[in-house]
Amino acid sequence: MTDRRDSLRFACAHHRCAHAGSSSDFTLPGAKSHYPPDLEIEPIHLDIDLQVDVDGRRALGKVTHTLRWRAAGARSLSLHAVDLRELSVRDPAAPDDAPGLRWRYDGEVIRVRWDEGAARDETRQLEIRYRVVEPCSGLLFSGPASFGEAWPQAPRFAATDHETERARHWLPTIDLPAVRTSLAFHLRADADLTILANGVLEREEVHDDGTKTAHWRLDQPCPSYLVCFAIGEFVRLDDGECDGVPLAYFCSHEHGVDHLSRAFGGTAEIMRWMTAKLGTAFPYPKYFQFALPHFGGAMENISLVSWDDQFLLDEALAGEWGQLVDQVNVHEMAHSWFGDLIVCRDYAHAWLKESWATYIEVCWFEDVLGRDEQLYELWLNARAYFREADSRYKRAIVTREYNSSFDLYDMHLYPGGAARLHTLRCWLGDELFWEGVHAYIRDNAGKVVETEDLRRAFEQVSGRSLVEFFEQWIYSPGYPLLEVEFDWDDEHHRGGFTIKQAQLDAKAGVGLFRFPLTLAWTVDGEEVRKQVMIERERHAFTFEMDGEPDMVRVDPDFEVLHKLDFDPGDDKLEAQLVDAPDVLGRILAGRELAKKGKPGLIHKLRERWSSEPFWGVRVEWAKALGEVGSGAAVEALVHALRVEDDLRVLEGLLRACIDVRDPALAEAVLERLRAGLPHRASMVAWEVLGSQRDRAPFEAIATASAETGYNGFEQSGAMRALAATRDARALDLLLAHTQAGASSNRARPAAALALGQLARRLDKRAREAAIERLVDLLRDPVPRVQLAAVSGLDAARATEAIAALERFRDRITHQDGVRVDQVLASLRKAEEPRLGTAEKELEELRDKLRKLEERLEKLDAKVEAQD
Repeated sequence: MTDRRDSLRFACAHHRCAHAGSSSDFTLPGAKSHYPPDLEIEPIHLDIDLQVDVDGRRALGKVTHTLRWRAAGARSLSLHAVDLRELSVRDPAAPDDAPGLRWRYDGEVIRVRWDEGAARDETRQLEIRYRVVEPCSGLLFSGPASFGEAWPQAPRFAATDHETERARHWLPTIDLPAVRTSLAFHLRADADLTILANGVLEREEVHDDGTKTAHWRLDQPCPSYLVCFAIGEFVRLDDGECDGVPLAYFCSHEHGVDHLSRAFGGTAEIMRWMTAKLGTAFPYPKYFQFALPHFGGAMENISLVSWDDQFLLDEALAGEWGQLVDQVNVHEMAHSWFGDLIVCRDYAHAWLKESWATYIEVCWFEDVLGRDEQLYELWLNARAYFREADSRYKRAIVTREYNSSFDLYDMHLYPGGAARLHTLRCWLGDELFWEGVHAYIRDNAGKVVETEDLRRAFEQVSGRSLVEFFEQWIYSPGYPLLEVEFDWDDEHHRGGFTIKQAQLDAKAGVGLFRFPLTLAWTVDGEEVRKQVMIERERHAFTFEMDGEPDMVRVDPDFEVLHKLDFDPGDDKLEAQLVDAPDVLGRILAGRELAKKGKPGLIHKLRERWSSEPFWGVRVEWAKALGEVGSGAAVEALVHALRVEDDLRVLEGLLRACIDVRDPALAEAVLERLRAGLPHRASMVAWEVLGSQRDRAPFEAIATASAETGYNGFEQSGAMRALAATRDARALDLLLAHTQAGASSNRARPAAALALGQLARRLDKRAREAAIERLVDLLRDPVPRVQLAAVSGLDAARATEAIAALERFRDRITHQDGVRVDQVLASLRKAEEPRLGTAEKELEELRDKLRKLEERLEKLDAKVEAQD
């Protein structure tokens, strides 16, 4: 079930293949341990001279590395460089005929060897000339010439997007975060285009041939995955300065300044809050942001943040997603410190950037929007992490074993790590925690770090040993699963808590945790709290109380990351539903009451709906009702659909109804659609109607699937709804929508995935048509459509497409290829039972043949005997 945390996860990670393959293991066979590179010769400056042909999807480059010898006499250097053409490598200070260095290139790595090494701290330069033509990743080109009939009105631009290891597809460099260089750009392109890059614009030169060169400079060290430029026909919105830092925002002509203003207008306020919170001025010379189609999220490139333009807001989307976009803005800006100023030495420690940026969101909610929003975000973080840990895999936050570094960018890294940082904060207390944060930033600014650097920073300010904390929460998998019971002894006025750690799993490496836990109870409106230490598998605690509690709570402030199984009784839950002063208490009470399934208890949720003051509580109650799906729960959802008017609630409320098939609910959804819904809510409303199967309003869904709408939201929902109907008539519609140029490229990925979902329900001939189209889409000019086709083939369980997927895997990036490998693993696993059945049938046929042969031999023997 999607919620705000899932939407933010999409925004902060890039180009995922929809959790393709849904493997139960974090790694595929063949995963290796990864370590930082040797840096005996270290690049310290990059001079990038690039002539970019946007319409031709190519660039002519000259990159000059300034190298420092850290080890005297070192002679070898390897640079990542994928599919570069017309390559030449030379020492620009040496004559062309001098024997100074030799090099070789295998299509992925340039290996350079000097005839003579250099003294320690000596610097030399290395010049690489090359051509890039239609790179498969890293440098994205867009325009009518790029997409043809698939997108004749495509905006013109060329822009980079690197995380985690994709700079190498256009930039010859050590494409790992341990290497950080200052930058100089000399970017040449058509004179009518805007040219942006990291750092400061020094000057622009206009040439006689209709081109210009923009010279940008970044003096601070920058890893390759944060190197960025964008060249195109852009709309610009200047937003003044914040404490001397210029702010400006850019997008293609598909959107305008109003969209930019709604999306990014809060940037200055966020920057003022963040610099005060972190006790450090903004570390870079500007803060520009650009939003373009098919960027797949948001990325914290130093001083030039990139966004997918689906987050640009019109008036309707601002009501639904305005707070979310501000949240993403907070996340990406937080990276200016956590990830940009302080860089993880290698991706094993990527939580030092992503978990921190996610936790800074929590702190922003707390300080700017209030305690309710903070608690709700903590809840969403935990639930998002639990879904992955419970349904897919449990892994340590810091791990070196992976197939692709991008695999680390999961729910463990973002909300899972953020929840652990909050647990650490609660252990240390606010004063020591923020003192430790300031010390960590101050002492490590401009450096590369590992997790131990963070631990030592907190230990130095607190005087506490945090080795155990980091060992159990960061270097080990899993989380505490608490099963709690409460008993009231009326005779002695005592309340007893029995607490069990139920997470033990030796196979997964999940053990016991040690942590303080707050227990609370309320008698006649007075709350009492006691802190206990949890360290064994089972504990029993007894406390004298003034009377039987009206409410009983476990960790009411959510100070420890844990999942709670606790039913204190209907009466106490009903009191908590109404009287809990915090959103977490009311969420938990509503979920427990709904889970019981009793009509009377669910009716109380319905009665409380309109009087519940916090929007997020209502979203969580809706999810719980949708999971129950009883008659009373459906009635409560129908009531909510008819009375809810908070735009932030509608998408989550409707999404809670997707698995519910009921005529009254469908009618309530139709009523809301007719009355008018904002974009995201409309998108999900169509999906709810599609899930009604044979009662779905097929013609209305078909009509909606042909209407582009704002950013393709509603159209994408209607595409998914067509598949959800399982109606054979949807096949021709989806086949048409997936054709290049037939529908918006913002919605065609949804059509591709929907086609795969529908294919599972079709007869043989229709299924073949769907699978053939999905295989064809692996060659689509829009990369997101290609990856959606991969997910569609996975959804269809298209084992017959394995060979096509293997060929596709060979022509894409490694990190996208790992996603395809996951699909292939899933399909091969699905193929095993079929192969086993075929082998069994073949063996049975062989047995029958042997028996026939034996009978023929006996008959022949009888005939011969008679003769």
